[in-house]
Amino acid sequence: MKAWVALLLLPVSLAGPRIGPLSRDLNLVPDAAKPAKSTGFAKASKLLRVALNESVDPCENFFEFACGGWVAANEIPDDLTAYSHFTELREKVQAQMKDLYEAPTRHTAKSINTLKKFYTACMDEETIEEKGTKELVDSIRSLGYWPMVHGSLWEREDFDLTTLLINVAQTRGIDVFVDIYASTDTKNVSRRLLSFDQGGLGLGSGSRSYYMDIKKYAKQVSAYLKYMKLKVKLITEDAGLVPNEEQISKDIDEMFEFERKFAKITVPEEDRRNFTELYFLSRLSELSKYMPIVDWDRYFLSVMPFSTHNYLKGNPEIVITEVNYLRRLTELLKETDPKIITNYIIYRYTSAWSMQIGKRYEDIYQDFVRDLIGKKSKSPRWKDCSSATTNRMAYAAGSLYVRNFFNKEAKKTTMDMIDDLQEAFSAMLVQNDWMDQGTKKVAQEKASAMLRLIGYPDFILDDEELDNWFRDLNVEDTDTYSQMVEKSIRWGINFAYNRLLEPVKRDEFSTNAAVVNAFYSSIKNAIMFPAGILQAPFFDAEFPKSLNYGGIGAVIGHEITHGFDDQGSQFDKDGNLKNWWDGATREKFEERTQCIIDQYAAQIVPGTSGLHLNGKLTQGENIADNGGVKQAYKAYKRYLEKNGAEATIPGLEKYTNDQMFFIGYAQTWCNKMTPEATVRLILTDPHAPGMFRVNVVLQNQPEFSHAFSCPPDAKMNPPKRCVVW
Repeated sequence: MKAWVALLLLPVSLAGPRIGPLSRDLNLVPDAAKPAKSTGFAKASKLLRVALNESVDPCENFFEFACGGWVAANEIPDDLTAYSHFTELREKVQAQMKDLYEAPTRHTAKSINTLKKFYTACMDEETIEEKGTKELVDSIRSLGYWPMVHGSLWEREDFDLTTLLINVAQTRGIDVFVDIYASTDTKNVSRRLLSFDQGGLGLGSGSRSYYMDIKKYAKQVSAYLKYMKLKVKLITEDAGLVPNEEQISKDIDEMFEFERKFAKITVPEEDRRNFTELYFLSRLSELSKYMPIVDWDRYFLSVMPFSTHNYLKGNPEIVITEVNYLRRLTELLKETDPKIITNYIIYRYTSAWSMQIGKRYEDIYQDFVRDLIGKKSKSPRWKDCSSATTNRMAYAAGSLYVRNFFNKEAKKTTMDMIDDLQEAFSAMLVQNDWMDQGTKKVAQEKASAMLRLIGYPDFILDDEELDNWFRDLNVEDTDTYSQMVEKSIRWGINFAYNRLLEPVKRDEFSTNAAVVNAFYSSIKNAIMFPAGILQAPFFDAEFPKSLNYGGIGAVIGHEITHGFDDQGSQFDKDGNLKNWWDGATREKFEERTQCIIDQYAAQIVPGTSGLHLNGKLTQGENIADNGGVKQAYKAYKRYLEKNGAEATIPGLEKYTNDQMFFIGYAQTWCNKMTPEATVRLILTDPHAPGMFRVNVVLQNQPEFSHAFSCPPDAKMNPPKRCVVW
């Protein structure tokens, strides 16, 4: 790790009036003579006048200035743990999908009609309550006996780890201890390989910290233990047995101690950012050297579809992400009582039955998440069913959404903005003084080769092609909801493994169109903007350009910059894991990255009893945030040079175009979270909370300080800044 270096001491602007409590009555010169009266400008005025808190000095706390009004005006709904413009838009899309699922219309695409069956079955609470846990109890019994439930009926000599892992993977796609999947070979993106990685934990992705410090996170751990004990007690009763609560409690405590040991042998996510170190190419036959405790031949012949068996017999190459983890896991499993292992695997299996076994289980889960992440009440059933259905058949859901709600013009406008942002990034490359010419040239080639996957894949609007995608998923009207879920899981397993036999299409749009998010794929070198995000408040064709560039423009710039953050920079223009950097230039890049790491790690998160941001875990997102807003601002200034100043926004005439750009940028990250959800985000999420995505990012932009004429002693105009791109 490189030593911390303060990279730039940038000049600050000392002159000019300030916008804030000390200068509210100053007469600012607007950029255009008259305010615009278009619908888009009026809509922007309404949005911003609610959001701003003009009693706050923007040079001291820009997040509070730009978002304080919004924060005060919005409460976190009881069934959510955070609220933001992202959440607001996701709720809108979710409600739109509900209306589509509940509409009586029969569609010409069979797959869309199948999709609606999932929603209808999910919403049929009466039938789900009537069935109760019978299907789950029968399914558990097919796995063998569960010691916590069946007690002395379980016999140690019947324990077979391989069979148990096969059974939970076959039926519900549950990977315990080792995540196994087919993925693109990062060093040869023209093919897919079987990939092996360390397994996840019961408390979710990135939750290792909870297990490592059970005193500090006693509330969350206590809620987890309570939930597990209540769940096992209910299942025991539903199996027609009398629960021994004392024994169940003892078994759960033992299981949790085992999971703590399991967590300890995993590698923290912040230490898994060097993909070359995480790439170990081997052969399938070699897997038993690293983890001999499992009969891998039997496992794959059982779990993978028959169509792939010849592939398996060819002893294919595989990629192992954490070889030493497999060795540590083997030792842990060898020294652990098989009863504890069996209890743990079957408990993890039950997690795949959410929303399928009745209200009593949903009630105790709600009690659990209240303490874990601060969710006050259960979501309405339709929300959970809409979300689950959309994720179940993503392309069919995306097709339904696009056919009904997507404005096709948004795709063209987005493509035009990407042109602007890529041009701005190229200019940033040309201007930087720390890269050698050879590395600059390769970086330019990578930026130019970046694919744009915008809106949706065209094939989802063709009934025949869409139905062909889901041709092997056959759901009957007589199927129960859990049977439908199991069929879709099994279809997904077979589909994924069969792709080992197919060539990789780099331009495949692999994201659900009905999603409010944006993505960068290192192995595609592609930016992806699903249809769901291409709408207000991030983008509106009639909005002032300042808001569009500050909103969706900064998001586009963020995704472009991901191609050159600490992780994306490890991949070449075609998506292959390959070092294309000059050694000395890479050292300078890492010094700049370390500045970002240290800058964010110094930030204390309010309301968390002194928790700091994890600068190492969040470095990629922070680099992308800083580079994205810089690109977007350059692109916006170029727009103004070509087209002249924009008209001002009604009611906000005192703000200049430049100021409005930064106000627009901040709107993306206006948010509020429960204290528990904030803690979880800090521990598990590679993104920083919204206030830091505004304040720290803009502290690093001298253009911001200039736009608001911040004096050199202002918090938003620090003497030292971190700049990577």
